[in-house]
Amino acid sequence: MFSFTKRPEQTIDLAGHIYHVNLAFNRVIKAFGVLDDETLSDIEKIDQCFHIFSVDLQIDDLATKGSIVSNLFTYINATPYGNFDDGAEQAEESETAESIADYDFEQDAAAIYASFMSDYHIDLNNEIDRMHWDVFKALFDNLGEKTPINRIRQIRNDDLSNYKDNAQQAGVIAEAQMYYQLDKNKADDTFSGNASAIFDGLFADSE
Repeated sequence: MFSFTKRPEQTIDLAGHIYHVNLAFNRVIKAFGVLDDETLSDIEKIDQCFHIFSVDLQIDDLATKGSIVSNLFTYINATPYGNFDDGAEQAEESETAESIADYDFEQDAAAIYASFMSDYHIDLNNEIDRMHWDVFKALFDNLGEKTPINRIRQIRNDDLSNYKDNAQQAGVIAEAQMYYQLDKNKADDTFSGNASAIFDGLFADSE
């Protein structure tokens, strides 16, 4: 989570030893993809995510790897808003909202790239392995309404009932929604924003 009082996390303290990690936006997105890969076992997911984030970590113990990756995803998924501490019902509502995403970092990569160029004049290809996830997410969350990715999100979220008196426009919106439909919604998958919860389960299984 972006902060003015501390720099984006680039290290992890393990038993008093400081190790470097790389939480560049492209690595985080790649790790989300690993979590969504149903062909991988839980152990393979832990191992692959560990190596995606590692810079100088030399660890073979699966439980330790699982703990590190789980902590990293907890950090990655932290948000400045909507974090509930006062009731299981609110927490459940938050998790449900997170699991229904209207974008996908891989499928919408071109629209996101164009949006960063449009709003910030940032070429994300030049930021591979450089731009920290915290910076990327802060910029992504505040892209303008007219950027390509947010126009697509608006289409996906448009309520067809708003056009009940205009069948032609309803048809246009329905066609656009089908065109921009997320593959993971077609497959009835969930968004990797719930990654920390997933890894909590993986880590428990590895113990």
